[in-house]
Amino acid sequence: MRQLFSTDGIVYRFLTTTGNIILATILWMIGCIPVITIGVSTAALYYTIVKSVRRDVGYVHSEFWRGYRLNFKKGVAATAALLALGILLGLELWLVLENGVEVSRIWYTLSGLLILLMVLVTLYLFPVMSRFDMKLSKLCMLAFVMSIRFWYITLALAAGLILTAAAQLYILPIPLILLTPGLWCYASSFLVEKAMKAYMPKPQQEQDGETAKNWYDD
Repeated sequence: MRQLFSTDGIVYRFLTTTGNIILATILWMIGCIPVITIGVSTAALYYTIVKSVRRDVGYVHSEFWRGYRLNFKKGVAATAALLALGILLGLELWLVLENGVEVSRIWYTLSGLLILLMVLVTLYLFPVMSRFDMKLSKLCMLAFVMSIRFWYITLALAAGLILTAAAQLYILPIPLILLTPGLWCYASSFLVEKAMKAYMPKPQQEQDGETAKNWYDD
């Protein structure tokens, strides 16, 4: 019993992990306040969850803000682009449904493809951003390629995200919002990491400034 509650025991590790996930989630919420930094904060959340919570390297608060700074410019640009595209598609859909605007099948097809593309890229973009040091255009392309190559992981991520969001909205108590985003990030990282490992370069392959960030050099 004493061993169960020791610093190496399962109870201590569970409480520590849960506390760190809650702290990371709170930091994520704070980082999302300007809205345009949602992507930055999400990349920092993934960075922190994998490095500090799963790998037990560094402190949650310091690693979060480190990841926030590292991904700020690209994260803001990606968030702005996704928000603009989402608003545009939403307005077009509203015009069609509410005002009876007649559109062709080509419009439906193109809109559907854009929505699908946006979803596929978004599922992987911010984890990829937290790991790889590339131009934003190449990060988007890598995220898209990963979503197609690892389609089974993509389906699991999409289904899990929908179920988690639905559970938080309709089943779970409101205070659990302080845990749910970080817990989802923690659980999904086991899937995303499998996909990203296929693209992690060897040290001799790192060139042209497009490398995988070394998370574990402090």
